[in-house]
Amino acid sequence: MLPDQEKVRSRCRFCGNTGFKERATMRPRFWCSRCKNAFDDPTVETLTVTAFRAHYGGTWQPLDGCLDKVQLSELSPSRSHQQSIKRMHQDRTLKAIGDRGVRLPSRREVGGERGHRPQELPGGSRRATASVRRGQDAFRKALVRQYGLICAVTGAAPAEVLEAAHLRPFSDTQHHRVEEGLMLRSDVHRLFDSGLLAIDSHLVVHIAPSLAGHELYSSLAGTPLHIAHDAPIDRAVVADHHAATVATW
Repeated sequence: MLPDQEKVRSRCRFCGNTGFKERATMRPRFWCSRCKNAFDDPTVETLTVTAFRAHYGGTWQPLDGCLDKVQLSELSPSRSHQQSIKRMHQDRTLKAIGDRGVRLPSRREVGGERGHRPQELPGGSRRATASVRRGQDAFRKALVRQYGLICAVTGAAPAEVLEAAHLRPFSDTQHHRVEEGLMLRSDVHRLFDSGLLAIDSHLVVHIAPSLAGHELYSSLAGTPLHIAHDAPIDRAVVADHHAATVATW
């Protein structure tokens, strides 16, 4: 917050309106739609205002569409649609983003010594040909709107590690259905696709016996999914995936 800042504002010299427009070719130069007058020299005044400056730095977290424009507008006491920065109801806003899986950092500064630079390994690039899934980005956005920034297995997670998972292999179906998708953390997604993690029709997590030595993942066994009971998930597809997966354990 920067108090006592000077701001220059121009007004219509006839009615005092600040919303007059500059004309590109016609003269006089300015036109006021309120009082229907044209003029070249607006009335200029200098005001003392409080300015606000945003500093994001390392605390920036993307919401990835889990709150849309309408939902955000309901969290603001301002009804104006012209403002680029709007005052928000703090408690309601924090609760809304918390309910959608966003976790904000504390004010505690996090420090630490820098480690040694790793040995440089061979780099460069090569040409490769790969197929691209059409609609994958839209599929992810739809799942974020439905579930928020929440991994269905482990809970709230940063947007950068959340992926849109298909309950049936996309290579087989070639389509995206919200009912056949879940938001999963990237490592959990890899386990799911590799047949090391399954979900039964009661939406409970099962872990392959081969992961018994990895407490981080074995501890997930028996936990219910972090989704609403009435979530639009196709339980028949979930059951099919579970049966096919556990049959290989």
